[in-house]
Amino acid sequence: MEWSKEELNSAVKAYIQMRNRLSRGEIVVKKEIYRELAAKHNRTEKAFEYRMQNISFVYSLLGRDWIAGLNPAKNVGINVIATIEKCISDNEKTISSGKA
Repeated sequence: MEWSKEELNSAVKAYIQMRNRLSRGEIVVKKEIYRELAAKHNRTEKAFEYRMQNISFVYSLLGRDWIAGLNPAKNVGINVIATIEKCISDNEKTISSGKA
């Protein structure tokens, strides 16, 4: 089943928030994040874990650091890469400006 823009955006937003929290030295339980996303979007926790690895792949394409333990998984379509990249750009602006 294809991922909607809303699902991708939720995953990217959660990824960026995890990344920010980890950079501040906070403890993040990734499985809890996956569980929340899975419940919200009616997908499995594993689906979100793998999607987070796709997001890591996009970060690697951008030459940026990704979350430890979420090694880049490159089996992601070119259109999905473009959508994830746009979500990263949009969400990083929003989150860093305190509008999240």
